[in-house]
Amino acid sequence: MSESFRKMIRLAVIIFLSATVGILLGQFVSNYEMRFMLSREYCGDVSGIEIYAVGNVDRENFVKHLEMLVDAPEQLTECCDRMYFTGTDLEIPAHDSGLGDALGLTQDRMICISTRSFSTYVVFHELFHAYDNVHGTLSETAEFLQLYSENERAVPVFASHRSAYAAEFFAQAGALYLLMPMELSFSAPGLYEYYNNMLNIYN
Repeated sequence: MSESFRKMIRLAVIIFLSATVGILLGQFVSNYEMRFMLSREYCGDVSGIEIYAVGNVDRENFVKHLEMLVDAPEQLTECCDRMYFTGTDLEIPAHDSGLGDALGLTQDRMICISTRSFSTYVVFHELFHAYDNVHGTLSETAEFLQLYSENERAVPVFASHRSAYAAEFFAQAGALYLLMPMELSFSAPGLYEYYNNMLNIYN
């Protein structure tokens, strides 16, 4: 085996190992559950969801968020397995950097919520993301995208990237349906009917 061939093999191995380490580090950085695994404190189950506290949690906001979770419809809570409450900000994962922080983040069936402040929307909003994930990304269906284009101005949303707007709209409109049903039925009756047909809460 020639020396040049050995060098090529060594270089290929180094590139492979570097790429593998990079992928693993990327997964660790972007997956909040992996970040929290060693420092989490199990706090029991609420509405069938495992609850964990991580770090210096604001207890008052923690309790307020749990109260919102208790009020959440079963159709939503059954789509979430674990919920992490943390005292730190949650970075918004995105294609661009420096986009700021989020009150909540959802990854598949796992939700993270910051207790640095309290929002009546955040628990329901994130549960709708989990519902969207579990039910095959409803926010990307033709039916919902049509509703989104017709009612885009009726529901204010923030998204880190243009491709995420429909998913954020789905979650925020769902939270509005639960918290302000009369207002949503007035400003966006089609959206109201969509969520009412889906969850059948106000029939």
